[in-house]
Amino acid sequence: MSIYRVDKSEQPVVLFQADGSVMKGVVFLSASAYSHIGRQTLADLLREKGDFFPFRSEAGSFCVTNKATITHIRYEQITPEQEYAPLGNPVEVLVNFAGGEQLRGTVIIEMPEGRNRLFDFVNSASGFFAMRNGEALYLVNVAQIRDISPC
Repeated sequence: MSIYRVDKSEQPVVLFQADGSVMKGVVFLSASAYSHIGRQTLADLLREKGDFFPFRSEAGSFCVTNKATITHIRYEQITPEQEYAPLGNPVEVLVNFAGGEQLRGTVIIEMPEGRNRLFDFVNSASGFFAMRNGEALYLVNVAQIRDISPC
């Protein structure tokens, strides 16, 4: 065991890439987050500095993956305490990605009064934002969206 080893938990994910490829496997989350008390979440991992993060495929091969090439990530909630009920306006949306793929789901717009339109939400988002489609949870890369519209 190395002194540089940090205990991590595995988070199963499906990474949807801008080129249309799909990567199934796991990412590795720390026992503590830098920005809040508690375990690191997938959103925390994506907000960290650096363009790449470690990924292990279902077949067991390791790579480092570029965050910018991901259109969206599907994942499951690991523990119930990681989920919170945001206070905001739920809006059903249809996202069209630059490569032609579509994703439909619900976003929660948590914006100040007078700036709570979908337009304001996507313009203020940076990196990835959360979206729910039935039971499936997604993180959507703002930089890969061609257009987004309410349903």
